[in-house]
Amino acid sequence: MGEWEILNIPKTSQLDEELHTLLKLTEWPLPPTRTTLEYSTHPKTSVFFLLYPRSTYIVGEKLEVLIIAKDHKGHAKSYGGDFFHAKLHSPSLKAGVSGSVIDNYNGSYTASFILQWPGETMVSIKLMYSSEAIGILHEKRATRPDKLNFKGFFMKNGTEEVVECNVDLPGEDVCEYYDERYEEKWVCRRPKTLPCDAYRDHSSGEERDVFSKEEHEAFIDQEILTTVKALHVLPQKDVIKVPQPCTPGLKNPNPSGFYYQDVWNSLVCSNQHFNSSEYMSRCLSEKMVYMFGDSTLRGWFEYLVRVVPTLEQISLHVPLHPGPLLATDAQYDYLVHFRAHQKPLRMERTRVKELHYIASELDGLGARTGLVIVLTCWAHFSTYPLELYIRRLWHIREAVTQLLERNPDAKILIKSANTGYNFAFVNDWLSYQMDTVMRAMFSKLPVTIVDAWQMTSCHHSPKDLHPDWVIIKNEVDLMLSFICSR
Repeated sequence: MGEWEILNIPKTSQLDEELHTLLKLTEWPLPPTRTTLEYSTHPKTSVFFLLYPRSTYIVGEKLEVLIIAKDHKGHAKSYGGDFFHAKLHSPSLKAGVSGSVIDNYNGSYTASFILQWPGETMVSIKLMYSSEAIGILHEKRATRPDKLNFKGFFMKNGTEEVVECNVDLPGEDVCEYYDERYEEKWVCRRPKTLPCDAYRDHSSGEERDVFSKEEHEAFIDQEILTTVKALHVLPQKDVIKVPQPCTPGLKNPNPSGFYYQDVWNSLVCSNQHFNSSEYMSRCLSEKMVYMFGDSTLRGWFEYLVRVVPTLEQISLHVPLHPGPLLATDAQYDYLVHFRAHQKPLRMERTRVKELHYIASELDGLGARTGLVIVLTCWAHFSTYPLELYIRRLWHIREAVTQLLERNPDAKILIKSANTGYNFAFVNDWLSYQMDTVMRAMFSKLPVTIVDAWQMTSCHHSPKDLHPDWVIIKNEVDLMLSFICSR
């Protein structure tokens, strides 16, 4: 199959200019030439060490680490482009904080941290993807979005046919479904006997292995071994903090927070910890919370229903994963609603008519009091060229802007991407690229970015796209802190 057609972005000079800027923002240093596996970066030969080591450190100080990337043979690399996760952690304290990694473009990288708690603290540097692996990912994202496909169920007069569907199927005889408002196309291979208007249900399809054996072997996510010992960190004296309330439009610093005893301490604002269901319900009283997105946001809905006894889920007789889902609390007078976003959507079989664009849902909301919008949009776009994702976000941002114009009191929260996607065709590097785009696109609006990226990357639990409940609790607590700012 040849290179896929990239659908046209809406033809406006504003978006054309922004598209160029966003793609420039996500440019990544790729290997100068295509090399064999033995010359790719390897975690067992790469090393890191402390810059300016001392016997003791103090909370609040900056710590720097130099990473030297080496290939399978132990030879130092001469170019950059590797993707690392860096964190400080104290397992006994259930504490963790993310670091930032700067590419020096010469085979070395500088990781920086801010010490956040006293006690013994360890440095962890994990090579997620070598620059050579990213070169493969970059190529496959542009040329083989068919690595995942979907099923379309056509039904009429008792006859059912199941065919392959996707954003495009080059060279196939297809039924084409084009949304003029949002300028998006979806196609299904034309059924043998049924007409195109018999398209009823949608579901996940199959995976296609588009990687060679050597390409698969290039994907190694593993911690770099080190002789760096645990750091001894002393408390900071005479600390006076005047935390700001959690209000819309605040920027996320790096780090945006840290865990201590499994509790997230935001460095953005004075986040609250909702440790009782009554406290949560009082916060949500007289609110209408609409959640739009994917399963990583559906987890927030499920958490609220699980821990708040007065919040009762109402069966809408639809599949659980895509929803729509609804829960109401008659005692405290609020509702929570979840709906999955429009295709592409890798979930169980559901009615095509139940899948709506997030922008369309937002356009249908008026100037209601107590309106809270929580959305996320990323995980199901990781196999496609960034242009398609940018188009979807552009329409969502337009809808958010218009909603805030007619309802300035509405609160808009956007959950960032998670870490924990560690497959060849969907993974943290692809997620990071989309997360970079999302943050840039919404940077000028008075909305809240809930930094799930850092909240999942520095926790001690095993990495998973759907994280442990302790992480979800902290994410929901941060959301509630912005809904009910002190």
